[in-house]
Amino acid sequence: MEFAGRFRAARQGDHVVPECPPRPLSDRASGLDIRIWARPGATLPLLLVNASRKQGRAVHRNLFRRRVRMAFLAVLRSTPEFAPFSGVLWVRPARGVQGGCNLPYAEIEAHLSAALRRWMAR
Repeated sequence: MEFAGRFRAARQGDHVVPECPPRPLSDRASGLDIRIWARPGATLPLLLVNASRKQGRAVHRNLFRRRVRMAFLAVLRSTPEFAPFSGVLWVRPARGVQGGCNLPYAEIEAHLSAALRRWMAR
């Protein structure tokens, strides 16, 4: 599913997770686990969001997924330096955080922006 022509959400059959996923870009104090890797030949970035049942009820997990999708779209629209980004962004609640799916939208957006800046600086 494409979102405003800016990115595509991963589907089950995409098989985009590598054998050895990269280390998280977010710090340990963050409520999110954000990992990014390159995807050669891609025209649009791919967003992979998952939350386990341990993180909350279905309503909270779905709200978390919607918030991440909209925050990622807002970051791509507001920051022109992220326009050439064509990798895979994997976001999930950090392990060991109670109620990891209940993060506010502004916090999710700030963590995504910081992680993308770190990855682009590499």
